[in-house]
Amino acid sequence: MPFVEVFTREKLSDEIRAKLAEELSNAMMTVEIGGPTESAKMIDWMWFHTMPADSWAVGGRFDDTYVKGRKMALARIIAPQGLMNAELKSRAVKEVTRVLKSVLGIGREDDDTGIFTMCIEIDNGSGQMARRFFRSFN
Repeated sequence: MPFVEVFTREKLSDEIRAKLAEELSNAMMTVEIGGPTESAKMIDWMWFHTMPADSWAVGGRFDDTYVKGRKMALARIIAPQGLMNAELKSRAVKEVTRVLKSVLGIGREDDDTGIFTMCIEIDNGSGQMARRFFRSFN
């Protein structure tokens, strides 16, 4: 399973974090293996970070000049090299973005330019323990 980190500029309530965790988990398992399973949930990890405004600059400023009321979130999907082909990466980015926007309450008419999702790969050998788990799902 890829690892997901979510960074937000504002503190999320426990309810929102729990909903994000569950929906992101289900989305990633659906993309990766076709749907959630109990064994996949054992290695489906996520971290949630709150970055204070004085640590998150927008437009070169730490105030809200360029935030303009937008929800700000960054999701980083981290996977061992070769685990996900281009199609899976694209689907994962789209699904994680969709979940973030939905759970954070960003509608179709809202400015969603504060939401950014990326998928990065770590070099082979950087996730040995995880790769043993991944093989067990194939």
